[in-house]
Amino acid sequence: MPLLSTTGAAGARAFGLFGAQSAAAAAFISATGGTITTSGNYKIHTFTSSGTFTVTATPAGKFIDFIVVGSGGSRRGGGGGYVYKSGQTASLGSYSVVVGQPTSGAETRAGDSSFASVVGLGGGNGFTVNNGQDGGSGAGGDSGGTYVGGAGLQPTSASGGFGNSGANGTLFTAGGGGGAGSVGSGSTGGSGRLSDIDGVTVYSAGGNGTGSNSGAANTGNGGDKDGDGGSGVVVIRYLYQ
Repeated sequence: MPLLSTTGAAGARAFGLFGAQSAAAAAFISATGGTITTSGNYKIHTFTSSGTFTVTATPAGKFIDFIVVGSGGSRRGGGGGYVYKSGQTASLGSYSVVVGQPTSGAETRAGDSSFASVVGLGGGNGFTVNNGQDGGSGAGGDSGGTYVGGAGLQPTSASGGFGNSGANGTLFTAGGGGGAGSVGSGSTGGSGRLSDIDGVTVYSAGGNGTGSNSGAANTGNGGDKDGDGGSGVVVIRYLYQ
């Protein structure tokens, strides 16, 4: 599989190796996969389900930016881990895209999302009647005792990124799950993060320790105490004109 690499003032930074450029000496990157839209001079590929991103032209000095968001956890769940990478060089070829889905039962966290080697961890689930589970962001602890919130694992993962811990439960109220923007606080889920691609969409918010709302599809938001998590998403952009 082709690898991604990063450029910057200090030169190449290690996602992998710089790949071959298009033999046709194209002026801009060309690629297929996902739902394709445009915004200004950018082309945007949005993956709401798993698929393949295929690069067919990659001229020198042209780069991609992308976000990878894991699925949100269920039942006071944590938001999915949020990863943003900019200035990435992609070689010609195909890249696997996985979009994480909510999980249930004894699963400790929701499904991971990934683009090539970059992984957004699924948010912690809060199904079990005890401590919140760890995940991209951690689930809130349950009510009825001294149950603690789960840890946010995304920032210390190999892919880096954003995620926070869930809130502790109290005797009467379950804690809210952590989000990419902040920790859970009391029964309120942590805030999400504005998309680094469009600057408008909010991803990876934590679920509340009360209520029954589920996270919306392809947001990575956690579900409330009686709600399911929202599935993840992968969004890629590059200049096309």
